Amino acid sequence: MHIKDAFEINDAEFAKSIVRSHPFATLVTEDLHATHMPCLVDEDTAGLAVLGHVARADPAAGALARPMLAIFHGPSGYVSASWYASDTIPTWNHVTLHVRGVPELFEDAMPVLRRTVDHFEAAVEQPWSLDHMGDTAREMADEVVAFRLNADSWHAEAKLSQDKPAHEQARVLAALERKGAYANASLAAAMRSVRRRPE
Repeated sequence: MHIKDAFEINDAEFAKSIVRSHPFATLVTEDLHATHMPCLVDEDTAGLAVLGHVARADPAAGALARPMLAIFHGPSGYVSASWYASDTIPTWNHVTLHVRGVPELFEDAMPVLRRTVDHFEAAVEQPWSLDHMGDTAREMADEVVAFRLNADSWHAEAKLSQDKPAHEQARVLAALERKGAYANASLAAAMRSVRRRPE
């Protein structure tokens, strides 16, 4: 992933925040097979690591012992040239994270499945648990491969108008926070989190 210096983020906590808020990842194998799955930050591991699982029937399962790339897409959206005071071109603001590494496989997928379900159910008024499925949960766990992807390297890009003067950033924010086809509160919030006047 090519990243302009102004948009590169080297803060591991920022990278983790992308996974936490946008956990649906694209896992790309060496042979360019793509699989889409929810992932979690492994909060018990130093550095950046994510937990995930794939079906044993998925071609990706046979490639999990080799280097892989996990892609996480944070907030993104169109930025119209008409929002700027100066003449320029339209663009697309976005937050993206690439995580590379060789997955560590678990013999038993159940702990990762349980952790994943419990994580996402935590915000539900009456949380559901794998325990409701009894033996069926075990049968399902046997049909998937769970893994931890420890990041050998990672790159986070936050292209959020940081290369624009403060007054232009303010105009983009105002447009994103207005009602309309391109209203985008999550992108505006991301912009505010990294906003600075370019040097």
